[in-house]
Formats: sequence, C-alpha cells, structure tokens
Amino acid sequence: MPILLGFLLVLIAGFFQGSFVLPMTLTKRWKWEHTWAAFSLFGMLVFNWILTFLFIPNIFSIYSSVPARDIVILILFGAGWGVGAVLFGLAMDRLGMALGYPIIMGLIASLGALIPLIVFFPESLLAARGLVLIAGTALVILGIVLCSVAGSRKEPAAESGAASSGSFAAGLTVAILAGVLSCFPNVGMAFGANVIEQAKAAGVPDTFAGNAVWALFFTTGFIVNFCYCLFLIVSRRSFKDYFVPEKTGNLGLSALMAVMWIGSFYLYGMSAVKLGQWGVVVGWPLFITLSILVGNLWGLWRGEWKGAPRFARSLLNRGLILLLVAVIIVAVSNAL
Repeated sequence: MPILLGFLLVLIAGFFQGSFVLPMTLTKRWKWEHTWAAFSLFGMLVFNWILTFLFIPNIFSIYSSVPARDIVILILFGAGWGVGAVLFGLAMDRLGMALGYPIIMGLIASLGALIPLIVFFPESLLAARGLVLIAGTALVILGIVLCSVAGSRKEPAAESGAASSGSFAAGLTVAILAGVLSCFPNVGMAFGANVIEQAKAAGVPDTFAGNAVWALFFTTGFIVNFCYCLFLIVSRRSFKDYFVPEKTGNLGLSALMAVMWIGSFYLYGMSAVKLGQWGVVVGWPLFITLSILVGNLWGLWRGEWKGAPRFARSLLNRGLILLLVAVIIVAVSNAL
C-alpha cells in the first residue's frame, strides 16, 4: 500500500512539475527575468519555508543535530542546482528547445537516477533490478529525443542560418553542464539521507521526513537564481517593468507557478519515502518523465502543434508512447 501511494504522489508531482511553466506564458509586458525572479522569490524562498514550518516545525534543531558535513553537502548541491537552472535558460537561448531540451532533460532523468544507484547500490547495477532501470532510463532518453525531433520538424521549413561550429560547441557545453547540475535535487536528497533520518528521529512522520532537505537546498538555489535575474534587470534597466498596470496579475501568475513548482518537489519528497529503499532511484525518472509528458500535452492543448506536418505529429505521438512505456518499465523495476 505505501508503494502504491508513493506512485500516486509521483503522478501528482509530475503533473505539477509539467504544468508550472504554463502561467508564465500568460504574463504581460514582463521579460523572462522579471517572471523568473518573482517565481524564485515565491517558490524557492517564501512558499518553501512556509511548507517547511508547516510539516517540519523543528527544522533548525534537525539541522543543528546533524554533522556540519551534511549541511555543507546540501548547500553545495543547492548552489550547483541554482547554477544549473540559470544554465538551462542560457542553453535554450543558444541551442533552442529542439536540441537543448532533450540533452538537458535526458541528463536530468538518467543521471538523477543512476548516480544514487551507482553510489549507494553499486551491487545492484548489473542485477535484474538495475538492468531494468537502466533499460527504462534509456527509453526515457529515446522518447525525449523523438519528441524534440518532432518539435524541430513541426514547422514547414526550418529557418535559414546555421550556427558556427564554435557557437554550437559552446551551446552544447552549456547544455551538458545544465543537465548535470539540474539533476542535483535528487542527488542532494540521496546524499541528505542523514538529515532525513534525523528528521524521523526527531518525530517527523516518514511521509514528510524526506522534505527536510528542501528548505536549505532551494534557499541556496534561490540566491543564485535571484541574483542572476537581478543582474539582468539592472543591466537592462528594466526594473520599471515591475510597475506596469498588469503587475498584480503577473505576480499572481508567478505565485501560481511557485505553488505548483515547490509543491511538486514536496510531493516527490513524500513519494521517495513511500517507494522505499529505492525511492530516489526509481522515483526521479518517473517524476521527470511524467513532467515532460504533461508539458507536451499542455502544448497540444494550447494549439502549439496546430498545422504541424503529419510526420511531425506522428513522431511526437511515438515519443509520448515511448515515454509512457518507460514509466511502466521504471515502475516494474521497483517490484523486482
């Protein structure tokens, strides 16, 4: 029963994670950095700590009772993830969604699952359970690639002008770094096992104990994201855009983004505990894959594929089916 509840929580978390960018498409007269700064403030700091105090009111005593090394690890992983979030945006700008997205999300899905497996369960890597998980992870990457290739072909003709080899190499490097760093929430949770165990010892229910890592982790990430957005706003002298007539609506949309985003991670943290010993290994690829699937479905709902060539829609459908199959295979690995 706990495992079934764990998978249900992953489904909800994946839905929220795949939906949180949707409100960003509805903001008016704000550039990316304005929305992202507001979203970071609400999600990574304000709502993050509200949820923390709601579920783990003794969080500071828990942090003070674990070795300083564990706290430093969480801070370093949080800072690394914050840099990865910034690099994600830069990679999208340099390579575009069609090329940058599969590289980054493929690395996030695979490394986020494989690193904890290799570090904590190396003996299982070549066992049936590990091989099934590796196969499911490979299908995740293949499904992402198919969806992205479909996205690159949905326009009747590609825009002219190819990037220089030097520019492409730089963009590819940024994308790889973004993918590696953006898997750190799951890796950080795996390395934060002592914090989670201390939370349980302090009386925090098992369901919420996994979330003890998020308060410190995302606060560190917030500093990186907010400072970068602030740098862009100051350098472009666009702070005045926060005072446009639509600012209230924009702030509300940013807050909605934040609720879905931070909610998805807290739900994932709960699911990782319910899924048992392999929670951070199996739950992460499910979480990422479901978010990609939901994001694609929102794109279809918004009409982004209206008028796309038949072969592009066919590729997209194959990619989505492959992602669904991958979800099932990764879920099966938990039962072996």
